[in-house]
Amino acid sequence: MPTTAASRENGDSHVAQQTGRQPIVDESITDRSESDPGQTRSFDQTPSMPKNVPQRGKTAWSSLILGRLREIDKTPFRDELEAGQIQKYADLGHAHAQFVLGCMHAEGLGVPQNDVEAVRWFQRAAEQDFAVAQNWLGSMHQQGRGIRQDDVQAFRWFHRAAQQGLSDAQFNLALCYRRGTGTPQDDFGAVHFLKLAAEQDHRWAQFDLGWMCYERRGGAGNDVDSVNWYRRAAVAGLDSAQYNLGYMYDVGLGVEQDFVEASSWYQKAADQNHVMAQRAIGMMYRDGDGVTQDHSLAVEWFRKSAEQGFALAQESLASMYFHGRGVPQDYHEAQEWYHAAATQGERWSQQKLAWMHMVGRGVSKDEALAFYWVQKAAMQDLSWSQAELGRLYYLGQGVPLDDAEALRWFRMAAELDSPAAQYMIGLMYSEGRGVEADETKAIQWYRKAAEQHYALAQNNLGRAHQKGLGVAQDDLIAVHWYRKAAEQQLPVGQSNLGFMYLHGKGVEADEEMAVELFREAAEAGDAEAITVLAQRDEFHRSRRLKRIASMVSTIGASLALVLVMARILRRPKMKTLPTGLSGVGG
Repeated sequence: MPTTAASRENGDSHVAQQTGRQPIVDESITDRSESDPGQTRSFDQTPSMPKNVPQRGKTAWSSLILGRLREIDKTPFRDELEAGQIQKYADLGHAHAQFVLGCMHAEGLGVPQNDVEAVRWFQRAAEQDFAVAQNWLGSMHQQGRGIRQDDVQAFRWFHRAAQQGLSDAQFNLALCYRRGTGTPQDDFGAVHFLKLAAEQDHRWAQFDLGWMCYERRGGAGNDVDSVNWYRRAAVAGLDSAQYNLGYMYDVGLGVEQDFVEASSWYQKAADQNHVMAQRAIGMMYRDGDGVTQDHSLAVEWFRKSAEQGFALAQESLASMYFHGRGVPQDYHEAQEWYHAAATQGERWSQQKLAWMHMVGRGVSKDEALAFYWVQKAAMQDLSWSQAELGRLYYLGQGVPLDDAEALRWFRMAAELDSPAAQYMIGLMYSEGRGVEADETKAIQWYRKAAEQHYALAQNNLGRAHQKGLGVAQDDLIAVHWYRKAAEQQLPVGQSNLGFMYLHGKGVEADEEMAVELFREAAEAGDAEAITVLAQRDEFHRSRRLKRIASMVSTIGASLALVLVMARILRRPKMKTLPTGLSGVGG
């Protein structure tokens, strides 16, 4: 009989994806420019005022005001005093003072926070070609703070500031080109302005340029160039660059693979609380790459990252609890961390959580929750979950039986080379469920799965060749596939191969080998093997009884003959007269 797929523990089926260090990440998408309006005291990086900018008042005075503002004592009187002085010079048209006043309103420093007022003062300074104010005004337009959101206007102001050599503006302009915001998307334009900013030691521009090299975008360069740019930003202390440089050493891109160097850079970023680096260091300790293997330290780093909400770290920590590495095995704790990651959309955790609810590991069995999480993971292209979802619809387990839906999910998983799904499609063609019965197509799908060492498919392929279903009948090929399934300890495969040995089909008859295979299958619970062995035992018992009865009968007959002979021998002998003598007297 064709065998059906059973739900099996996915266990560590996704270990390679789950446990690997994460690839490079374009973190600069968060717009962490050196003078982003969202950062406090971001105007600290204000460059000295270009000579061609009209000035009213003395530059020395504005520098003094900025210095005193940084040291402000946070008393209402002092705040008001500083604000009043800056307001005075801003009203007089001093561009630097106007810019500072805009920052104060944007951040609520010494004055009530007011984005509209911030935009007004940035605008006045920007119109005097004050580059830093132009950059901030571009950011306000881009974010829709205090003014209607307008990417085109943002691009225009970034461009004006970038032309004056302001690295922050060059970086922001590069992002506009890279994303196509406010201007047509242009990787070459992005790389051009990133290089201008990077050469001025703008760390995030260096980081982004490294990423563009890694992605081979805009003619930025190759992996070697990527490493060079990451290194410059990393040496300057940028945690994300330190992490990405560690990754390049980790996988050997642009440099010779070096786990020790990788762990060193990961550690620098992790010490700055970079969550991805903390997880990466945890992986290094878990696997013993570049450091002495230490599961306890791995758990410690995973926890630091996980408690900050990093889903992949939560998943890694869950795995440590699940397998009892570095911590006592605790399925409930594992479930808690898998759940935390799953709710953030981490697909491998969703899949693991689905399995835990299916089998009741760390949680109570719950078909509804199992279906919920397996569906979530299936929709994120995880083949095991897609095949499992198809199986639930195929069996009507926790959901209404639906062959069409089952086949849809099996096909999706099969496209990702899931042998379980390929096997199930073959089974559906064989049974004519959801499709017209077609043994030839069934064989095609069985073969795809069998060539991926899927034991159930190997067994069914053997049966098809034995019976001539969809293929020419051939006992030799049948034995070949039955043997492959049996070698994987598939009970039905062992049993079927046992029959071939028992009857000498496709192989020389060997009752001893057949019995051994039947016993292996029976120990695994194969009903047919158990029946065959029971019948064999009964047959041999019957033969033994017959042999014993025959022996008893033979012995009985022999004893009877002996008794007869003994009786004859015990009878008295008759006396006879000698020949020639006469009994008559003369």
